[in-house]
Amino acid sequence: MEAIRNVLVTDAQGQASSRYRLVASSEWDDIRQWSDRIYMPYSVAPTGRPRRPDSVLDATRIGHFTLSRFKYGIPVHISDFSPAAGTGMVLTTLRGTARHWTEPNAFADTGVGDAFVVDNSRTHYWVDFDENHLQINLTFEHDALAALHERWFGRPADESLWTKKFRLGGANSSWISLLAYVCNCTTEMPDAIGGSPLGRHLEEMIGIHLLTQWRAQLDQPSQATLHRMAPRHVLAAERHIREHAHLAPTLSELARASGVSVRTLTGAFREYRGCTPMDTLREQRLQGVRAELLLAGKGTTVRTVAAAWGYVNLGLFAAVYKQRFGELPSQTLGIRN
Repeated sequence: MEAIRNVLVTDAQGQASSRYRLVASSEWDDIRQWSDRIYMPYSVAPTGRPRRPDSVLDATRIGHFTLSRFKYGIPVHISDFSPAAGTGMVLTTLRGTARHWTEPNAFADTGVGDAFVVDNSRTHYWVDFDENHLQINLTFEHDALAALHERWFGRPADESLWTKKFRLGGANSSWISLLAYVCNCTTEMPDAIGGSPLGRHLEEMIGIHLLTQWRAQLDQPSQATLHRMAPRHVLAAERHIREHAHLAPTLSELARASGVSVRTLTGAFREYRGCTPMDTLREQRLQGVRAELLLAGKGTTVRTVAAAWGYVNLGLFAAVYKQRFGELPSQTLGIRN
């Protein structure tokens, strides 16, 4: 993940670089001026109380793809993507979480290393990003990807293919490996990735990988999570969990933050989320630890990361972590280092 984490903001010598910086601003109009160009026109609004963004956008071209690194710095809801732009996106989560809405009552969540694919010129889509989000995105031109499909697969893609929206990737997936290679090339050979042979090579690799994944969705589509509109106290508890998970709040604290009793809150979570508030908190903490381990710098230990998320018994934590992710936290840290 290091190559992905550092792309567009460090040079080949590992020094900080602003070569690809397009905007760093807290003004919505400044951000929109560039986001409309790099992605497409869309509507964005802060989630919760009104806040000014702390946004940074870096980007470069790889063939017809645009590789970008983007954050708003606050929780946001994004919708009304313009189909007239003729573009789509592959959004890979580098930090934080995102909820990608595929229908009014269905979504797919992405954490660190997960990606989501959507052709905004052919289907509707909206997304919620949390406060800590950081995305490595690839914007593609529909016509270019459609031509690539016809050239490699011998016929035009069925129109239904482009309406499929789906999650792919994961920390050890082929998508992350490919993206890391693309990012390494971008960092090490920045002048050779535009329209050069290397740039065309990367463009073909990315395109074929995405199209292969896309075609598989016709036979075995990913299942979205069905969502029922939860009452306000459930949403308040979820917000408190997102903002304070590292402090390991108690069930009573969650109930107080939600303005209801423990019994009411627990019952609502079971009805609308199919789990308890503490199940949700446990998952948020484990995902937080995993994200930090995957992005950790040299010298970081499992103990220090676990302690920062409120885990005191390291042995018990390691057992719970392995049960959830299929590997020990030390193995996750080893992937990074």
